[in-house]
Amino acid sequence: MRRFITVEDFRAQGLSRAAIRWGEQRGRWRHIVRGVYGDGPAEPTSLERAVATVIAAGGVACGRLAAVLLDLDGIDFRGAEFCVAPGSSNARAGVHRRDLPLDRIIHIGQVRCTDATQTLVDLGREVSDLVWEQRARRVLALRPRHAPATESLLETLMVQLARTIPNLSPPTRQYEVYDTHGNFVARVDLAWPELGLFIELDGQQHKGQPVYDARRETAVVAATGWLCGRFTWREVVTLNMVTARRLAAIADQARRRPLPA
Repeated sequence: MRRFITVEDFRAQGLSRAAIRWGEQRGRWRHIVRGVYGDGPAEPTSLERAVATVIAAGGVACGRLAAVLLDLDGIDFRGAEFCVAPGSSNARAGVHRRDLPLDRIIHIGQVRCTDATQTLVDLGREVSDLVWEQRARRVLALRPRHAPATESLLETLMVQLARTIPNLSPPTRQYEVYDTHGNFVARVDLAWPELGLFIELDGQQHKGQPVYDARRETAVVAATGWLCGRFTWREVVTLNMVTARRLAAIADQARRRPLPA
């Protein structure tokens, strides 16, 4: 899918209306819906128009559109379908006023979208039980064979985020670390042993938790020499594109260094 550019993006780059028109005439971008352009001169697809509509409205793709963006099989695409906050305009076709919890929203490319769980719940209202069961099985099949379930919503969201990074294998969940003498050191949330990299996630903290987490991280690094990436709830949930780039950079750094013995 092409990259989308909003009028606000153009203004942030200092482009005037005349410059935007000039760029469109030269085929650098093409107007898709009001306030949103797409890279290149090609005619936008119906899916691109739907996504551009969601971006223009500041909404969250949901229902069948979310299912298509999540690559769920057997769902017919029927155009833009998205949620906006209560009190927002719902004049566009396919829009619903609705409060969505932040932990039910992910990014797919440049568009905000309901996560797999929320999408399946939404689809349950309009598709048959058989189709819904097939979709649920597909989502569960994304978990690597024999991998344990994540132990928190934050871990699940981080696994989903890591899945978007090219050339990064799925992480090992609840990885147990031992020192050179075979003594148990700690269990980390997510790890890539082949890279010498592990992830620590800071969720809703209780008293003393930050100190415990810092000590555990120090113990793991001392025992393994691995790199550690530490991420907060806000970074994973609301700054996930920035967080994905940061995780990709840490993974690249891990690949470039000799793997500790």
